[in-house]
Amino acid sequence: MLISIERSIERAVRTIASILLVFEVVLLFAGVVSRYLLNRPLVWSDELASILFLWLAMLGASLAFQRGQHMRMTSITDAIGDRAQRLLECLAIVAPLLFLGLIIRHAYLFAEDESYITTPALRLSNSWRAAALPIGFALMFVFGVFRVLRLPDWRIALACVFLVLRRLSWHVLRSSR
Repeated sequence: MLISIERSIERAVRTIASILLVFEVVLLFAGVVSRYLLNRPLVWSDELASILFLWLAMLGASLAFQRGQHMRMTSITDAIGDRAQRLLECLAIVAPLLFLGLIIRHAYLFAEDESYITTPALRLSNSWRAAALPIGFALMFVFGVFRVLRLPDWRIALACVFLVLRRLSWHVLRSSR
């Protein structure tokens, strides 16, 4: 059931990202044609393109995280044993998951604050742009939880959570001095 839910979410995100990508390409092409061939620039096209680009980046980042395709140092993991490799793989999921859990609220508050600002050409609330951050982070968090649930050894998963929380608590205690 969890796999079905994850695949449905992934399919929806992939579909939305694909539609946005096609729209972005058409929009940018129309902007170039109107500016350089017709000498009548679409003043709003760059603004809308930047909003769409941020949404594409966040949706793409969530899909990359779901597939385990974010940047990482595979040369190190290839040189170590199988058990240590599984531990590092787990840490590569749990550490970003903790980070995402910490920043989602702040991203939401940022998007909320941006609602008072309007874009110059389109007169849209800037929260349309800023909402990409909490939504993208939330999608990454959900995909991360699904990845943790798919880990073959729950003991390694618990060890990773313990290591990350221990490191975080040490850092918090150290910075409070």
